[in-house]
Amino acid sequence: MDGKGFAKLAKDTKLIDKKLTATDVDLTFNKIKERTARRITFDQFLTGLEQFAAKKQVDVGAVQSSVAASQGPILRGTAAKNVRLHDDTSTYTGVYAQGGPSNVDEDTSLNNLLDRSDADVRGVKTGGAASVAAVTHGVAGIHLVEESKGTARPAAKKGKKKAGGAAASESAAQSAPASSLEQVFTTYAAGREMDGKTFAKLCKDCKLINKVCTNTDIDLIFARNKERTARKITYQQFVACVTDVAKKRGETFEADSEKILAKGGPVFSGTQAEAVRFHDDKDQYTGVLRMVAQAPLAAPVASETSLSCAIVLALTCAASNTDSKA
Repeated sequence: MDGKGFAKLAKDTKLIDKKLTATDVDLTFNKIKERTARRITFDQFLTGLEQFAAKKQVDVGAVQSSVAASQGPILRGTAAKNVRLHDDTSTYTGVYAQGGPSNVDEDTSLNNLLDRSDADVRGVKTGGAASVAAVTHGVAGIHLVEESKGTARPAAKKGKKKAGGAAASESAAQSAPASSLEQVFTTYAAGREMDGKTFAKLCKDCKLINKVCTNTDIDLIFARNKERTARKITYQQFVACVTDVAKKRGETFEADSEKILAKGGPVFSGTQAEAVRFHDDKDQYTGVLRMVAQAPLAAPVASETSLSCAIVLALTCAASNTDSKA
């Protein structure tokens, strides 16, 4: 047995106390082991238990009984808590909301690996076949809709520019009023406990933060009502926090409760981008992008491999045409 295992045994069997400290256990191990050894034998282990008994001023049998009652090392670990944005699949966005990405093609036969339809030297399909641009947009899931020049576009709203040079507007999703504070607490916390960030958001959504009750006051109220080593509060502690917020604002608990009930749930606000002329107006396109916008549409292609083959075929035809001219 090495020194680490010897110290763990003393800790698991609760032999360590004010009389026998962890330092005494290490010193005992150094006394009973050989001078150049790093481990002890069973006989040396029994000698160490005798020294434990002498240090604790108890009978050797009591120490040996404590060790014998142990069924082995106690293995401890940290249990991970629930993470709402990971465990709650209803909060997933993008491709993960549709079940997650997939790298397995449905059909890998030659029908999807090769494109043998007629094309010119630039890869443009002839005879009504889909062009490379149409294949590209089909694989990417982009559907182009031709707009006539006479079609009126909605006028952009005048206003201040947001960061990034694009005008934007704020939109928020409102929730229905709640019937009880516990319902609001459960909606915001998504469980039985609420953290400080969520409590601050609740106060902000319900407009409980002002010059009298600031963000710092909200954090101090939360820290004062939670358990000393906890990071979240229960519903009873939440009610105590709302009471302290009402006192800080100079209002009654009922008045602030009505504001919370009227809000009902969290407010999710986001930035909605406005139209960009050089991106949304296809009449402004130039070069190859203008050709892509004017190309006929085709049905989406099931595999990305066909796109790669079409591009390689187009480049090969172009190189062959250049060599023949040379």
